[in-house]
Amino acid sequence: MKPKILYYSDCPFFAGCENMIANFLNDQTIQKDFSVAFAYNQSEKYEQGLNSRVSNTDYLKFPLSLLKQISYRKPANSILVWTITHKAFFAFYIPFYKYVSILLNTIKLFSFFKRNKADILHINNGGYPAANSCYSAVIASKMAGINKIIYVVNNIAEDYQHPFRWLDYPFDFFIKKWVAVFITGSEFAGNKLKEVLKLDEKKHLTINNGIQERAITLTKKVFKEKYSIPGNKIIASVVANLEKRKGHIFLLEAILQIKKQYPQNLNSFFIFEGTGPEKTVLEKYIAENELAEQVLQVDYIPDIFNLLNASDFVILPSIANEDFPNVIIEAMSLGKPVIGTDIAGIPEQIENNKTGIVVKPKNPEELKQAIVRLASDSLLLQQFSLEAKKKFDSLYEKSISVKKYHNLYKSIL
Repeated sequence: MKPKILYYSDCPFFAGCENMIANFLNDQTIQKDFSVAFAYNQSEKYEQGLNSRVSNTDYLKFPLSLLKQISYRKPANSILVWTITHKAFFAFYIPFYKYVSILLNTIKLFSFFKRNKADILHINNGGYPAANSCYSAVIASKMAGINKIIYVVNNIAEDYQHPFRWLDYPFDFFIKKWVAVFITGSEFAGNKLKEVLKLDEKKHLTINNGIQERAITLTKKVFKEKYSIPGNKIIASVVANLEKRKGHIFLLEAILQIKKQYPQNLNSFFIFEGTGPEKTVLEKYIAENELAEQVLQVDYIPDIFNLLNASDFVILPSIANEDFPNVIIEAMSLGKPVIGTDIAGIPEQIENNKTGIVVKPKNPEELKQAIVRLASDSLLLQQFSLEAKKKFDSLYEKSISVKKYHNLYKSIL
């Protein structure tokens, strides 16, 4: 009888951190050697993403109804007294809800794990501690007799500076004791996790995420026609949620500098794909600075590889809360150089001046120089393209990453 792996995840939608889940569930070598099941906190949005990315049906699927995560949001009413009252209420309510939800989710997951025994529990989490139910999953599985627990952390671990984290000490003590091995996608994230949890070196591994290349359904020419992009333009794309941490505003400042300093030679066209809380701010900046002829904002492009394929290079101007962004290696899979910032695991992905360009975060001047350099030198663009594809093929192709996990499962058993 084959040993059983149970994957577990809790994410409100099928985000980049879920990419490896799709790779595992689609992989035939894992299916051959293991009985595979997947449990997740069910939501319509997550279900849509899962179904669109996982074609294989030869696994057990368990959508669970668990208490969702909540976070603080500023009130619409800006009256000072109301704002203070609102913050005071949530300062109590958020930690109260967190620990009640951990308790109730632990009870529900314990019952689930008792009924669905597994040899290995593989937990996929955003950051650490991130999803509250991932705490519950470790506790409940240990109570249910599952002793081989792998815990994947897909972002930078949160330290104990914030008072809300102080109450997590007891949980963290048992989590790091009960988990067999923690996995991070980058060395940077791994070092931070080891520092926060004071992990033994033997309890941590870095395994880079791998990318399954997806279908390209539109040629570059057809894509440009569809989105009314002038055929003679160099396309630079940004694929990211419109959030402050992604740094779009600094890229817009760089584009404005290019427009002012190189009015006769502005041969680049920028596509921002994504939506989020910064959308109105970015639209206002584009309108006030008359950048509509240079920048196109699109909420959603169904087949994102069509955009990446149509791009000459990709930009990710992030300023915080990144680890090992999938969009960078997705771009590299198509031989696209990337301009990225010097934070977290990004410099591990981009070899500066070889597969792309690494710039300081929050630095429009360096972004401007990098864009002008790539957009004005076709030989350099071609050279970077070849090196980017070469690095992807040697490190980030899906089968490489899956094989490392496959070997880990065998060694743990």
